[in-house]
Amino acid sequence: MTIKEYSGNMKKAVETILGEGYDIEEAVIDKNNGVQLDALVIRVPDMNIAPTIYLRSYYEDYEEGESIQDSALRLVEDYRRSVPKESFDVSFYGDYENVRKGLSYKLISLERNTELLSEIPNVPFLDLAIVFYYAFDRAGMIDGSILIKNKHMEMWGVTTEQLMKDAMENAPGFLPGVCKDMYTVLESMNPGKAVEIFPEGEPVFPLFVLTNSRMTNGAAVMLYPDILKELSEKLGSDLFIIPSSVHEVIVVAGNLADDEKSLKTMIRSVNRTQLMPQDVLSDSLYFYSREEEKISIA
Repeated sequence: MTIKEYSGNMKKAVETILGEGYDIEEAVIDKNNGVQLDALVIRVPDMNIAPTIYLRSYYEDYEEGESIQDSALRLVEDYRRSVPKESFDVSFYGDYENVRKGLSYKLISLERNTELLSEIPNVPFLDLAIVFYYAFDRAGMIDGSILIKNKHMEMWGVTTEQLMKDAMENAPGFLPGVCKDMYTVLESMNPGKAVEIFPEGEPVFPLFVLTNSRMTNGAAVMLYPDILKELSEKLGSDLFIIPSSVHEVIVVAGNLADDEKSLKTMIRSVNRTQLMPQDVLSDSLYFYSREEEKISIA
């Protein structure tokens, strides 16, 4: 059974479980890097927010032997946990002054997003693009975001330059950068894992993870004012920046990692074997010059 066929069968099973009063729609959602994901969108009357439930993980469990009925029951449980508590008043979005306060930016691949980039304001940066979004926590939705499109910019009467200026000024305040050593990050995510990977209690050489307070779309933190400058001064070295995903980057002192070829090979391997396609940022290794205070492709 293909995932398309599975989506139709899941729709019918979920409709049976939820009963009347729900409008369930099959959808294909465009994601980063040209990825399209099959999903079910579940709507109820008098609610202008509808949770989107992606089907890939359920489909994989089905391929491992789970019945469609059991998958549908789990999906309904997940839906009920994620359903918003109230409607989302979108009228504020017509006024740029309201949006500006929550304006942020993220980094995506230039090469992998040519079609998307034709529809959204963006600023090229090396082999990446800086794009903009409105970050919010409303109507019971945590870490919500709305991607800024050309039509929004035209509605507000603002330029890409204005979006860039406001996002650069605002984002570090409400989505502050976070810099943690790799050992601490691993231990917080999976207690005992750090010791398993680094038996002596620390990496062979210092590795730091840069992200934002949401830990979502946090690779853009490497553009925050002074964050790389301060880290390079702390380490007394230039820096190599490994784009581990769109959500974070890994930073290592340049004087401790002298094998650029191995780092580049590792980046390509991880991108192809360890990451979801929509989470890949770049195959490039980046270099921060302490003297020039500038990021380039290594």
